[in-house]
Amino acid sequence: MVAHPDTHFAVSQAESREIFQRRAMVVVDLVMIALALGAVALSGIGASAPLRLDTPRLIVLLGLAILWPVMLWEMQTRATTVLGTGSEEYRRVLVASLWTLVLTAAAAFAFGSSRARDTLLVAAILGTLLLMIGRNVMRVRLHRHLNRVGPLHQVFVIAPQSHEDLLGDQLERTEGIFAKVGGWIVPDIAATDPEPDQVVGAALAAGADTILYAPGNHADPNWPRRLGWAMEDTDLSLLVSPALADVAGPRMSIEPVEGMALLRVDMPRFSGPARVVKRTIDLIGSAVGLLVLAIPMALMALAIKRSSPGPVFFRQRRAGADGTTFLCWKFRTMYADADLHRDHLRAQLAHDGATFKMEQDPRITRVGVFLRRWSLDELPQLFNVLVGEMSLVGPRPHPLDDVERYDDVATRRLLTKPGMTGLWQVSGRSDLDWKQAVTLDLYYIENWSMSLDTIIMLRTLKAVIVGTGAY
Repeated sequence: MVAHPDTHFAVSQAESREIFQRRAMVVVDLVMIALALGAVALSGIGASAPLRLDTPRLIVLLGLAILWPVMLWEMQTRATTVLGTGSEEYRRVLVASLWTLVLTAAAAFAFGSSRARDTLLVAAILGTLLLMIGRNVMRVRLHRHLNRVGPLHQVFVIAPQSHEDLLGDQLERTEGIFAKVGGWIVPDIAATDPEPDQVVGAALAAGADTILYAPGNHADPNWPRRLGWAMEDTDLSLLVSPALADVAGPRMSIEPVEGMALLRVDMPRFSGPARVVKRTIDLIGSAVGLLVLAIPMALMALAIKRSSPGPVFFRQRRAGADGTTFLCWKFRTMYADADLHRDHLRAQLAHDGATFKMEQDPRITRVGVFLRRWSLDELPQLFNVLVGEMSLVGPRPHPLDDVERYDDVATRRLLTKPGMTGLWQVSGRSDLDWKQAVTLDLYYIENWSMSLDTIIMLRTLKAVIVGTGAY
């Protein structure tokens, strides 16, 4: 067996940092739950008299206090693979909170405490919000710590040449949770496999605490097992990649079949009852948004009208779902003759994809700069959402001349309705290159869920305030 005593301290240190982070998250989660339940108990919400903690409310609050930590544990919200990673961590917290709400409601009904519905609903919403805030604070704290001391896990990648670069790119997206420190290329086709002891020795020499293995078409089917044997006397952890790019966890499950552990991958679905729910949310959200923002939008329209000649709104035909087109509404942020210069500016600008956008566009008005900085120019698209041409969340709608430049991969963006906000917008917007933007849009389409939409909506506020990539 391979031993490398110089690496044990580093490995133990990495493990201790992870254990500390997990324990700190447990404490933060419990504190946030206690704050939410305490606030609801003291507020008298759902009680017949202020500060009265009657039996129905007591059962609901006790149920939440017991079930919430259990569901956070059950949903593995503190697992290594989601530790500080953002979207997946938040998604699991949301799902755990939803299950807590459902189970507590069922228990309250069974004990005849359904009269405490207000208590349950307010506590669930407040607790979920506080949990998200706590996770965000811990995530920011973790990444600041990692910027000072280095990544949480040092990863040694064992993969065919065809997968090594892809896995390296995916590790970089973890923002310092995992970092590649070395690798070993295994053959894609039948050939002599390296000795597992040699590979493990190379991983230890590189200072790795984790091996990420992506199987190739090896000559020896027992090689992965031998790799595990070679790791037995080390502190290394083993992660096995199914070599599937951008497939979200909920689409994958392990199914035992006659002693074999097989990975099932559910195909993406673009229809079904969840679409009805999504459309309902779009209708309610757009209607409420237009009512609440009516006066601010009127003031923006007045500012645009006074700043430069031309219409208040800019309308452009853009690509919708399944080959349809629609007139997309925006507040006008450019001079009235801006479209006449589009082809000329596109020809001057060196870019790497289908879309055209300039960081310093000379066609933008002074009011337009302000509107774009805070993404206020997109608000009229609430009308597009209301009539069903767009959704609140989805890929951005592109002009038809951009769509003409799509390749076969990018064309899959058109499988769903475009959205006012999306994974691209909350991940850097125009600072991302074309390939990154398409990857994010396709990930959203093929792994769509209501929890993912909720997370994107929550992250949209931060993206607007920070303003990264907004031009």
